[in-house]
Formats: sequence, C-alpha cells, structure tokens
Amino acid sequence: MSTRTSQRALGILCALGTAATLISCSSEDGATSTAAPAESTATIGADRCEQNRAAGKIIYLTSYDLGGGAGVLSQVAAEGMGFYDDLCLDIEVRAKTDNNSQMVSAGTAQFAGLGSASDVLAAQANGAEVTGIGTFGNVGQVTLITMTDGPIQSLQDLEGATLGYKVTMPGQLRSMIEDDGVDFSKVEDVKVGFDPRILPQGQVDALQGYKDNEPWILEAEGYDVRMWDPAEFGVGGTFSTTIVNTAWGEAHPSAVEDFLRATYHAFNWMRESEQNLDEAIAYSESVSQAGYDAAHEKNRWKSSSDLIVTNLLDGHGVGYQTTDLWQPEADELLRFGIVTEALDVGSLQTSKYVDAIYDGPELIWPAPGALAP
Repeated sequence: MSTRTSQRALGILCALGTAATLISCSSEDGATSTAAPAESTATIGADRCEQNRAAGKIIYLTSYDLGGGAGVLSQVAAEGMGFYDDLCLDIEVRAKTDNNSQMVSAGTAQFAGLGSASDVLAAQANGAEVTGIGTFGNVGQVTLITMTDGPIQSLQDLEGATLGYKVTMPGQLRSMIEDDGVDFSKVEDVKVGFDPRILPQGQVDALQGYKDNEPWILEAEGYDVRMWDPAEFGVGGTFSTTIVNTAWGEAHPSAVEDFLRATYHAFNWMRESEQNLDEAIAYSESVSQAGYDAAHEKNRWKSSSDLIVTNLLDGHGVGYQTTDLWQPEADELLRFGIVTEALDVGSLQTSKYVDAIYDGPELIWPAPGALAP
C-alpha cells in the first residue's frame, strides 16, 4: 500500500471515528508536535510550504452539504485525498452554516462556497468583508421545474399559479419569467423546503430547483418533469462561487492560490476516471450525515461537472471568472430591489488568484518549487 493510499484510508477511518482509530489519529501522549522545517517535495517547494503553514488552521464552509455537487465534492475530495496536505495547507472542510458569508467576514472561517455570484454580491452589499475569488459554473444552475402534464404549459400559465422557491427567489428565475411577459405580481410565490416531491403531490404548480439535483430525484421516482432553463431564455448566471475573507486573503496569497489549486486539481482528478470518482464518493459518504445516497450524489457530480466543463470560458480553466460574467446578476439585484444602488462588480471579485495557478487553460500542478520528477 502506498503512503498516499494509506493516508487516504486513515483519513476515512478517522472521519468515521471508530474506536480502533481514535488513538491512532492523534499522538500517543496527546501533545501537538512541532513541525520540522519544510523541505521541497514532489508537490511544493520548501519556501512556499512555509508560507502556507504560516497561514495556520483554515476552515472552508461548503455551499450546501458534503455531497456530490461539483462545487462541494471538489473540496471534500481535496481534503480526503490529501491534496491540501500536499500543498502544506491545514484545511478542514465543513458543511454550510446559516450564513457562510458572515462567518467568513468575521474570520470564523477563511473560505466558503456560495450558490452564485448574486449571493456574493448581496452579502457584500450588506457589509460582508469578503471577495469572490473563483466561480465553477459560468452558466446558471438554477432552473424552474414543472410537471410535463401539469397546469404550466407556458410561462404565462404561472399567472395565478403557485411557485415554490428555496430561501430567496433567484433573480435568474424572476428575470426569465418577467422577460417573457409574465406579470409577476400575479404569481403566488411561496417559500418551501428542499423536498421536490411537493411538485408531483400538487402542493405547488412550479418549483425552483437545481439542474443537478431535483430533476434527477423526481425522474428516478418515475415522474415526468420539464425544466425551464433561464439560459435558454437569454438570462445569464453563475453557480458555485468561492469567497475568501478579504483581509486574510491579502495577507496569505500563496495559501489562497494553493487552496484553489488543490481544489481544481481534485475536480480534474475525479473526471479522470470512474475509479477516482468512486473513491471520492466513498470518502464523501464517510464524512456525511445519515441518509447519503451514493448513486444520487454520483449523478449530481456528473451533471454539475459536465455543466461546468461545457461552459468554460475560452482559453481558461475551471474557476476563472470575469466582471462581465457577474454583471447580469448584479443588475438583477438592483432591478428587484435587493440592493439600492448599482454595484461596482470589478472591485468585489478578482481573478488574480486563479490567474496565478493557470497557464492558459492548464492548471499548474504541482505548485511552484516542487522537486522535478
């Protein structure tokens, strides 16, 4: 068994917290050992390793759970497969909190995932000291779901109908609906939970969902559903955006770069083979709460990662973002009164960290200073 494989196996056992491994996951006397001076390895140079070690303990909060969404599993796998460790980063990946942006702004966590650029911009408008540093999806992931044989056969049919949304009504959906000529004041929009079965049960006529999740759940149970994709109506969007505490990021640029480097390396690694993906899913299941459906989470990964890869910006790899890409969502926030004045998108997000880890569309792996193979 290789060193990396044994480390991965130990990581899974420690995550499971079995009695037999609780002792071996810590030092014999419970004391924290002092790290030896960094040396260059096959994945990072000594100086850069020291810089990353100096960043200390780092908390990353996912945008949802610890499951199979591409903007979640990439970080979970990077932790479980040891890619963060390879770059001398002490990172703990946790499931989302009630307000990721506030936790990062306060310095309780250093990084977090948010649903889209609009979530980042709204948080910043509310005073959060965070910066958007990478975006997985250059197209919207949010969708409107209806029953194929249901009452909604055109968007106009939403007038007088009930539309269920999660947390807040996505600007992408409302733009699609209003731009098609629907009087939104005649739509009964209601906040709902995360069980999509309320749609076939008739509790709502239309339901907000995500392209990699609810449609798969409903179709797997034999329901025939239709998706109304804002992108097909000319509405721009994004999904799975990463934020950093602004001041912390400026103080630890190599750690920010290498966090993203290891994350996107994990994304690429999982797409290399079914075996790699299965290993990542197994680790994800080991650290997730009860009720984990491995087959569904694997479908989530494949659907969302395909959506990412097929919408990469020309000449760039995963994570690259631009002001132009974020601007439509900033405009929606103003249009629908979420913010009261226009946002300066260029000052609220940056591509400098992603630029530093790519050579054109190719991710630079290993990190600078690594020993030659």
